[in-house]
Amino acid sequence: MNKSQSLSIMDRKKVLSKLSDIQKNVELREGILGLIQILGLIERFESVTMRKVSQESNIPVPICTAVRNEFIKLSWCERDNKGAKPTLLGREVLRILGVVNENISCSECFGDGLDFPKEKYLKELELLTKYCDMRGKPNTLIDQSYTTPETSLSRVLFMNHKFDLTHQNFAFLGDSDLTSIALGMFAPSTCRIVVFDIEPRLKEIIDLANKQLNLTIEFVELDLKEPLPSEFINQFNCVVSDPPYTLNGTTLFVSRGIELMTLDDVGAFYLSIPTKAPSEMMQLQKILSEMNCLITDISPKFNKYIGAQKIGGVSALFRLLVVPPAIPKIKGSFNKLIYTGEVSPTVRFYQCLDCRKTIEVGHREKYQTIEQLKKQSCPNCKGVKFRKTDEKKTE
Repeated sequence: MNKSQSLSIMDRKKVLSKLSDIQKNVELREGILGLIQILGLIERFESVTMRKVSQESNIPVPICTAVRNEFIKLSWCERDNKGAKPTLLGREVLRILGVVNENISCSECFGDGLDFPKEKYLKELELLTKYCDMRGKPNTLIDQSYTTPETSLSRVLFMNHKFDLTHQNFAFLGDSDLTSIALGMFAPSTCRIVVFDIEPRLKEIIDLANKQLNLTIEFVELDLKEPLPSEFINQFNCVVSDPPYTLNGTTLFVSRGIELMTLDDVGAFYLSIPTKAPSEMMQLQKILSEMNCLITDISPKFNKYIGAQKIGGVSALFRLLVVPPAIPKIKGSFNKLIYTGEVSPTVRFYQCLDCRKTIEVGHREKYQTIEQLKKQSCPNCKGVKFRKTDEKKTE
């Protein structure tokens, strides 16, 4: 059957049947609506990469790629040298479904809805970039992904936009992005800024910034699965966190943040997380509500990351108001899994480009990350260049 014949007999019922088959194949948690969204974005941004589709849809890149491949099998889209584009049949499918594809995103802010005057802060950005360059490679075993220095600066500018720099006491639950240093450049010298992080190497950078910029940022080395030191409880008005990308991880970090909040007034909580499947976001919304956290702002694609390919290199910034009496969901020590590699273990297969040996990389393997494999080299030929060939979930 050729494409013109397909067009002539296609109707809404048959289109939905095809989409249902794809849904079963890829197990997309966003359902048929998510499939329609992906096809619609392929048409909207013709010759589009799956990274861009992921950023616009909040669906992980590997899932977008799997869906695109299913569309290709049906001749609904095709690949070109820049990405994917719809076929005539794919466009007709969208018309049958009632999609009128008009992109109304702002061309100036790229749909973010925010316009930061970064050119006014080039000196601060240059300083922040200098410190960010000292961090080394991120520790992906603890879901560490570095945002760009521009993102760290933008977070502080957004906090200022929401009048949250008027708070006197700021806590950072994890700060590999060094947003605390950006905040120190803008906040009054009377403010207290404390960073709680498991990574001791960050302390050296923050201590250097304190010395060179005359800041007073405190650093507390702490695994947040352990209780907070009592002297910090109920001492802060504003908390900032980019927690592990799991429900347990986010719940734990928000719980710790609530413990840090003062009891006598509403506090602000800036939470950076990727938007996930509707069922997971509903769970998170329910948990936040139970802890008396009100979502006042959601800025999709606010956080831009160096890498983080699976989430399209972006995540959303949520601003929460923590309303007394706020009660943390988790208290005391926490012994459940919180990191992505623990909760959803995945084995990735890399091929050495020199000897062609395939090596397994994953949380439970000899090589836990590709960075570790590169550092130790191929066990067969000592090569250091690899190509990812496949991946699979493990139990």
